[in-house]
Amino acid sequence: MSAVLTFIKNGGVMMYPMIISSIILIAVAIERGIILRKSAVDGDALLEEVKKMYDPSTSKDTKSVILMCETTGGPVGRMFARGLKNSHRDADAIEMALEQESANEQPALDANLALIKTIVNIAPLLGLLGTIAGMISSFRAASQAGLSNPTQILGGISEALISTATGITLAVVGFICYNYYANLSKKIVDDMEFYGAELVNYLTGRID
Repeated sequence: MSAVLTFIKNGGVMMYPMIISSIILIAVAIERGIILRKSAVDGDALLEEVKKMYDPSTSKDTKSVILMCETTGGPVGRMFARGLKNSHRDADAIEMALEQESANEQPALDANLALIKTIVNIAPLLGLLGTIAGMISSFRAASQAGLSNPTQILGGISEALISTATGITLAVVGFICYNYYANLSKKIVDDMEFYGAELVNYLTGRID
């Protein structure tokens, strides 16, 4: 613990906003991981379950299948539920309902990703600002004590390198998290589009 505190102290004042940024990044990454993992469901299995529970040619009672979709299907299931609620209407109306539900789900899937992207963008700048502060300290020490006292000069350079390394590390980790969760969110949206079309085909009799 003392080594960590020493590292932070040696990195200069810009280490503190980067520490705050890293805490926010970790918290958002955990939150996005939990939410998106829960949202990613097996669309094939859900669609097959809908087909087992509901036959549009013979059954008009959609309550049980809608409840199943809403409680176990995540965003795809909620979209299915919206489509099933409009199953008595024509294909265009069902597709419009599915598109509206998909649009409603998108903000929840992309929530806080902008915050991760912001941290990725500002972390190197904070590190650079710390670098400049450290170099200013080095040049000030050199002007006051001359090159005969290298300790103060090297201390400023060390501060500059620590803050730079911390900022770049934070940006790299944030970039990985952003890309991973953005791709996972995109996959869920793509699944909603694909399985939504499959549901419309089934409800309207385009395919069996």
